[in-house]
Amino acid sequence: MTASRGLVAFAAIVLFLIWSNSFVAMSYLLGREADGQRLDWLALTTCRFAPVTVLAALYCFGLRRAESLALLRAHGPRLLACGLLAGPLYGFALYWAMEQGVPAPVASLITALSPLFLLVLGAAFLKERVTARKVLGFAISLAGMVLISLARRDGVRATVLPVLVACLAPACWSLQSALSKPVAREVRPFLWTSLYLVAGGLPLLLALPWAGGREMLRLDGAGWTALLYLSLLCSLFGFAVWAWLVKRLPVSTAGLTTFLNPPLTLASKALLAALFPATFTFGVVAGEVAGGAVVLAGLAVAILQK
Repeated sequence: MTASRGLVAFAAIVLFLIWSNSFVAMSYLLGREADGQRLDWLALTTCRFAPVTVLAALYCFGLRRAESLALLRAHGPRLLACGLLAGPLYGFALYWAMEQGVPAPVASLITALSPLFLLVLGAAFLKERVTARKVLGFAISLAGMVLISLARRDGVRATVLPVLVACLAPACWSLQSALSKPVAREVRPFLWTSLYLVAGGLPLLLALPWAGGREMLRLDGAGWTALLYLSLLCSLFGFAVWAWLVKRLPVSTAGLTTFLNPPLTLASKALLAALFPATFTFGVVAGEVAGGAVVLAGLAVAILQK
């Protein structure tokens, strides 16, 4: 690993500060906040990946054409699989579940199942060693997630089916990460990310005129801000930073950083509700704060070395 531990830790924190707010942006566009619905689950998936697909294609085939064509010849099926898993399949599962009533903090909590999937995939297919520290850290963070999920007994509860469907999102993301890992050392992270975004986003871009195009044109300034945040910061930049982390860490270790999402989403939602009370609603209870602290403690146990 050429990057220092401090740089890796800094990159992970910045990434999840960005990604934690993505759940708030999704909730806002889907109409789960005080304002009305701007996009349904299908339109949100197509609209999110439309701008990023165009920009990624310009980068790959305008500035990095030779490298991109070589990667397509060498890893075409892998690129397509990664693109479909990280784009439409992840989006369909998560956005449909959120539209059906899964709140943003709970959706963030569900995506923290990624470490479990990545521990299994890393050990089974990448021959990564599952250490006692990782298992202990995972168990501690999982206990923190349980505390968060049980803290609000009077809050909005989703039915079982949307929660189960939402669980498919971290499964798709984890499989994409495991598929990317074998080629991570030989490929530029940003180029790999851009290529699989094109592969997964092209079908969505072609479907845009019939699914989301009209709604996209009707978005106001706040809607465009939320959409471009998801498309450019969370997808193009965020996915590339994740690829950089996966290149430098075992996928099982990188996966444990997703435990940052639930406490950071809670903190982001609280801040936005304080700044914009007419738009965002939020209330925090002691159990959620305690659960967030336990999650972070487990993350430290799993990742920090003696």
